[in-house]
Amino acid sequence: EELRYQLFAVVKHSGFRPTSGHYVCYIRSSPNIWHKMNDSRVTCVEEEAVLSQEAYILLYAKQDIPWFSTAIEVQKPCADPGISDSSPKS
Repeated sequence: EELRYQLFAVVKHSGFRPTSGHYVCYIRSSPNIWHKMNDSRVTCVEEEAVLSQEAYILLYAKQDIPWFSTAIEVQKPCADPGISDSSPKS
């Protein structure tokens, strides 16, 4: 049986050491929609932008896993790019 996996997240690190610097995560929420998670700022990005990153961590999910298959089947368009900061302010 051939196992197949799908890339669903990419973590990028900026800085000189893993214990310091800044981490940004790119998450695929559907087959054609990727989001960039940068602290409290969430924006839509093109897949080409994700795949061109120098990745620190790549996360894959086995195809046909129910939770993952269901999650990517629910496609919601990205919100207005000007409305990207949805975290509560402290």
